[in-house]
Amino acid sequence: MVGSFLNVVVWRLPRGESLLYPPSHCPKCNHAIRPWENIPIISWLCLRGRCSGCGLPISVRYPLGESATGILFWIIWHQVAQRQLPISIIGGYFFVVSALLCAALIDLEHRIVPDSLTFTGMGLALCLAAGFPMSRLALSRPDDPAAGNLICHWALERVGGADWPARLPLAAAAMDWLLGLLMGFCLLAVVAEAGKRVWWGFTKRKRDIMGYGDVKLLAMLGAFFGADACIFILLLASVLGFLYGVLAPLFPKGRGRPSLPFAPFLAAAGFLWMAFGNPVFLLFRGGQGDF
Repeated sequence: MVGSFLNVVVWRLPRGESLLYPPSHCPKCNHAIRPWENIPIISWLCLRGRCSGCGLPISVRYPLGESATGILFWIIWHQVAQRQLPISIIGGYFFVVSALLCAALIDLEHRIVPDSLTFTGMGLALCLAAGFPMSRLALSRPDDPAAGNLICHWALERVGGADWPARLPLAAAAMDWLLGLLMGFCLLAVVAEAGKRVWWGFTKRKRDIMGYGDVKLLAMLGAFFGADACIFILLLASVLGFLYGVLAPLFPKGRGRPSLPFAPFLAAAGFLWMAFGNPVFLLFRGGQGDF
């Protein structure tokens, strides 16, 4: 059901349309989708992938998006239970999964990451930090190397002492939120500005090497997961992008294609962080243990 709504977000948000009005309809003939035609996955199969009004095909991206959302939600739920993370973390993680799916698909088609996604995520992360401070892994799992809390703990010790999270969990959670947001923004902002200047130095032409939508997306991830996560998510996303750039030309359909935007790689890396934690720690462990 969430995936069905995300399909609406992916279609309407970049076009500046309302997410609530008009109700679901065929974009080709404006046929109003009846309730029994709007059951996730099942309706698409029963209709054989065609609109009951005009008979034209309904893109397979709709059932795929619904299926992907359900599968990713299940993986996150399973990993939270397996790792015995605070149950209050689930709501924020489910939102991040949804936002990353939307950001990746919108960026693939339109080359933008809407501010409404990233700014909403930043605000929700702050609200969750205020309402459920112990949902921040830097506070609830201080000794877990996979939680990625070294930067936050270093900052807390310098500001208020090692026992500050126990004495003032709300303030500690807010600092963890702020450090993550700033780290995510600054890391990619530096890359974006440096790339712009290097391009100008070689070509004497202005060009954005990286859009600020990606910068704000990493800042949103930092707001949820903390400063350490931003570093590892960026490194992993860069590796995934590099592998794509190397391997894509080897396949016939990959030759001559324009380069992919960066948001899909950030989305993949962000999901892997949510599901498994600090990837460097896992690498040194050899992938063994409870994860």
